[in-house]
Amino acid sequence: MVLPLGTLGIMCCSREDSPPFSNEGYCRKLSVLGKKYGIQVVVFRPADVSLDRTHIHGFIYKEGAWRQNRLPFPDIVYDRCLYRSRKEFRLAASLLSDSRTARDWTLWSRSLPGKWQVFRMLSKEPDVLPYLPPTGIYRGKETLIKTLESHGGEAFLKPKGGSQGKNTLYVRVDRESGIWAVKGRDSLNRPVERRFPSDALAMRWIGDFTKNRTYIIQPYLYLKGRNGRSFDTRVLMQKNEKGLWMQTGIVVREGAAGSMTSNLHGGGKALPVLPYLSGQFGAERAERLTEVIRRLSEKIPPILESHFGRLGELGIDFGIDTKGNVWLLEVNSKPGRTSIRQAGDPDSAVLASENPLRYARYLLLRQLRRVN
Repeated sequence: MVLPLGTLGIMCCSREDSPPFSNEGYCRKLSVLGKKYGIQVVVFRPADVSLDRTHIHGFIYKEGAWRQNRLPFPDIVYDRCLYRSRKEFRLAASLLSDSRTARDWTLWSRSLPGKWQVFRMLSKEPDVLPYLPPTGIYRGKETLIKTLESHGGEAFLKPKGGSQGKNTLYVRVDRESGIWAVKGRDSLNRPVERRFPSDALAMRWIGDFTKNRTYIIQPYLYLKGRNGRSFDTRVLMQKNEKGLWMQTGIVVREGAAGSMTSNLHGGGKALPVLPYLSGQFGAERAERLTEVIRRLSEKIPPILESHFGRLGELGIDFGIDTKGNVWLLEVNSKPGRTSIRQAGDPDSAVLASENPLRYARYLLLRQLRRVN
């Protein structure tokens, strides 16, 4: 039996459900696995933290059920919040930046800033720059018209801080007919599709769709397979029991028929990477493309850490266009694990869940060595 080392507090967002927090399945899995590593796993929401930061009203999974109790503030905080409310975001930000907490604790990983800040930083890296699509901040009609004129009448807009393919928008204009076509997903990840006979009508609708959010704009990349479905490649990079980066898994995510994105939340599915890419580009080229993706995935985590602070895991998404060009699409510091699990590699699926505990154990042991 592994001797108890300390507590890992998973900070999740509130939900009107039972139990009343997000990521319940993942939290339950970590709670059960925690015993293997000598770690007590507790779950809490930002509002569950006491004002003096000495304790939480957290949830412990025991005997097949979640029970809420008053508990000491955890040794390590693992932030898994995907915020839906400004109030919850402010509460969490205050906690994570507060140096007045009554006891020492460690943040399991920092979060990355928005897509624009990450893009600007990575664009300074010579090894990464060739794989970045041209990207800018969307500032309304002028920005959109300029991008459309420069890139064949097509553009893609996505929120600076969005995830799961929500609020994304593809825009195409046919200058001969003057018809605008827009297609994407709304804030609830529902498909959206519209056509407009004039610039004015299209821009008014796009303005309403994008208002109150900062967007980035890129050329539209043709990231479709032979069957016409969108696909991308997800690499899960995580730190292990030695605090070192490792590639946990790499999979293809294929979108649903007619979907502009390949995200699983939009009805996509995950598949093994080499068989899929071999079917698109042939076995030899698939090997080369996979090697490029693996090499970039190993370079990116330490680069990001050097600018944004210590990280624990990253989901890195790559697109491969119809000409076989590799594009870095996005880096996510709070990645899911569904695609790794669905793709059918049991070893990668186990590591995807256990590496956060292995890394937490590494951090706890490091804390103990400092104390002693």
